[in-house]
Amino acid sequence: MFDSVVLDIAIGLIFVFLATSLAITAGNELLASLFKWRAKDLAAGLRLLVGREDGEARTGQPDITRALYQHPLLRGLHRDAATGGDSKAPSYIPPRMFAMALLDIALRPADGTGQLVAGNIAEMRAQIESKRPELGNRVTDTLLTFVNHAEIDARTAVNQLDHLQRDVETWFNAGMGRVSEVYRRRAQLWSTLLAFFFVAALNLDAIRITRSLANDPVLRASLIAQATEAVKQETPPAQPTPAAAPPRAGLPSAPAETAPSATAGALRQLQTDIGTINQLGIPVGWEDNPPQPSTWWWINKVLGLLLTGLAASLGAPFWFDVLKKVSSLRAAGRMPPPPDTTNPRRDPPDPA
Repeated sequence: MFDSVVLDIAIGLIFVFLATSLAITAGNELLASLFKWRAKDLAAGLRLLVGREDGEARTGQPDITRALYQHPLLRGLHRDAATGGDSKAPSYIPPRMFAMALLDIALRPADGTGQLVAGNIAEMRAQIESKRPELGNRVTDTLLTFVNHAEIDARTAVNQLDHLQRDVETWFNAGMGRVSEVYRRRAQLWSTLLAFFFVAALNLDAIRITRSLANDPVLRASLIAQATEAVKQETPPAQPTPAAAPPRAGLPSAPAETAPSATAGALRQLQTDIGTINQLGIPVGWEDNPPQPSTWWWINKVLGLLLTGLAASLGAPFWFDVLKKVSSLRAAGRMPPPPDTTNPRRDPPDPA
């Protein structure tokens, strides 16, 4: 029952949506690399975390964002270690490095020499308070709260600095969670816009594709074979990962790439995904001399493009999961193999 033409058409259409979603993801990655969204969002989130509060600029409160970016631990993440601006700033900061850099600024003597003041709670509290003009009210009060927490928690009495560092890391992760949410909302918006742009540019009409699959068994078999290979993988094929995204929105491995190489890689991935769509065998592109369109033709065309655009905007992971489930459903519904005829059962001889 499940091994039917209708199910094969559904699998082929889902596979087309998956391929289109991969191209949308690559296009979104290209825009993020070109406009440096991750680095700018990270810098804005960092300023919100450790910068001036509203109205503090007029009272002379400092903004230590630049000091953090120029700290030796974080300057190594820059493409240009001499800058502290957004254009060449890192797109990811490990929480441990942030905590170590901030505590180094807060607990090192004012002359910048000597060891950190971390002998006991009273000395740490006095040192942080003495750095209030440099750190600002927000950061100073936050660090003092963490110091009080370390003093109250008897389990960390042996190493208060380690406890303080973990609290700063937790604080940083919480702030970067908001940054990641902003980034995700923007990425979703651009994914939707890119989906409709690609679908309209390539004329990926879901209704037309469905008709082609229904009328062309060779095309169905080809897409079924490609879909079967795709579901054998643990992740969507050629899935572009937002590797340099802010914390909790990506992996920390991509900051080693420079922006030009990351942009070039995203462009190559986009070209590859578009080429994959063109090689699927489905009807792609606009005809040079289309028939005279009627009102009903336009209704079908707009509806088909909208369906593909909405489907592609759901993302490759969604369609990959759907493809796996539908493919397993098709496999479970296959007809049993024909009986073995190499050694047929002989009927007993007729006693007559």
